Amino acid sequence: MQRLVIIDYGSGNLHSAAKAFERAAREGEVASEIIVSTRAEDVATADRVVLPGVGAFADCKRGLDQVPGMRATLEDVVRAKGRPFLGICVGMQLLSER
Repeated sequence: MQRLVIIDYGSGNLHSAAKAFERAAREGEVASEIIVSTRAEDVATADRVVLPGVGAFADCKRGLDQVPGMRATLEDVVRAKGRPFLGICVGMQLLSER
């Protein structure tokens, strides 16, 4: 079973994203667990990570930085370990280097 974690850091349309992934998994007959979480520990153990984002970049960055351990966990899971990652809108920009 694939575990997909949608990161909740106070920005993004979490409900719509979760429902879209649930439907895609169901229609594609992919056994998966889709969760919305504020916990870096959940991201660390995810098979796939989604970072949604809606709004101003600075507000989204501030929200992400306020989640304990999330920035470091994302760097490790996505950049170092190469786990599949989808950034939606500002969510993708948040992992950019410049």
